[in-house]
Amino acid sequence: MAPHRTIACLWLCCLLVGPANAPAQASVAHEVRGWVSALVAKVQAAGNADGIPRNRRRTGVVDLRIVVSADGALRDVSVAGRPLTRADEEGVVAAVRSAAPFARPPDALLTPEGTVELRFQWN
Repeated sequence: MAPHRTIACLWLCCLLVGPANAPAQASVAHEVRGWVSALVAKVQAAGNADGIPRNRRRTGVVDLRIVVSADGALRDVSVAGRPLTRADEEGVVAAVRSAAPFARPPDALLTPEGTVELRFQWN
């Protein structure tokens, strides 16, 4: 994962790796990190496949909010922060939509509603 990408849900991974039940928690944490990394990589690849030369793409950081259902389907995507332009916002949302569906998320991430909400920065 590129260093300029930060993932807000990694705090969950840190909580899962603790002294109690360490082997089981480490396995879950590994699964969670792998799933989140794969999702972000897939979104990044979709954003890079837009045909716009790298030096002409938007600049700055966009805060994304993505909701994924238990089967990996994209439930919702929105820009949580302020994009530089409306076109940037539409381009980012389109990239996320084109990257879907995603792999089934680990059960440890699912809410009682059966979804996972991720927030991360993308530039």
